[in-house]
Amino acid sequence: MTLKKFLCLLIFALAVFIGPTTSFAAEKESAYDRVIRTNTLRIGYSIWPPYTIQDPNTGELSGLAVDIAELTASFLDVKLEWVQMTGYGTQVEALKQGMYDITINDGPYIFTSIKFIDFSDPYIYAPVFVYGRADEARFKSLDDLNKPEVTFVGLDGDLSVDLVNRLYGKAKLDTLPATTDPGILMTNIATKKGDVTILDPGSIHTFNKNNKPGLKNLFPKEAVAVYPIGFATAKGEDKLLNMLNSAVAAMINTRTINPIVEKWLPEKDAFYPVNTLYKVQ
Repeated sequence: MTLKKFLCLLIFALAVFIGPTTSFAAEKESAYDRVIRTNTLRIGYSIWPPYTIQDPNTGELSGLAVDIAELTASFLDVKLEWVQMTGYGTQVEALKQGMYDITINDGPYIFTSIKFIDFSDPYIYAPVFVYGRADEARFKSLDDLNKPEVTFVGLDGDLSVDLVNRLYGKAKLDTLPATTDPGILMTNIATKKGDVTILDPGSIHTFNKNNKPGLKNLFPKEAVAVYPIGFATAKGEDKLLNMLNSAVAAMINTRTINPIVEKWLPEKDAFYPVNTLYKVQ
């Protein structure tokens, strides 16, 4: 047998052995399959009171989103593993790479992220408003904010930047890194390093408790936007997303979510509830 014939037979034999696949690499395990295999849901989180709070001494987590994640785990009968994020806006690549399975307290805060990650059904809706210093009296309408002499302050990867770029393009925007403590954002307004910011009432109420006189809602009857709040997964994780949606429905239908929301968001302007599909006669 010539060397040429031997090589041809060897290549043919390898092709038969390998089969129709084009790679020796095993198929990537989905996040859903990993959760089922390990019975553990790995959660990405960022510190953002009152939704996620971390005790500086013990490292223990608390907050609305933490309690909701634990309630979700009870419905799904899975364990939780907490993985800290480096800031909002970083979850797109981290979810894709499988650093964690889901993120909590998430929504389309940056609208361009919608094409890269999927969001669960919301468990609440969060309105966001424009906030300024307690003695702020210069602005009579939202339109007054869209001027070059007005300075917004926001965090990269957050709605506090995205909405300014979309709605108030003529104003000046000072941005802080995504890893910045959100309290610093509000402090920058209070200390006159900026004029206004766009945030949710829950964050403002938490800040104002320890920072008198605090910030005020400049236009309390005019929400700039309303965001659905839930979980996020990597794009295409349909099985995991469906599982989360079922857990969200269970929390709402059993009303077990109500005391959690009332505990962490006691102010009436802090959230909008999710309407159920049924009506009690």
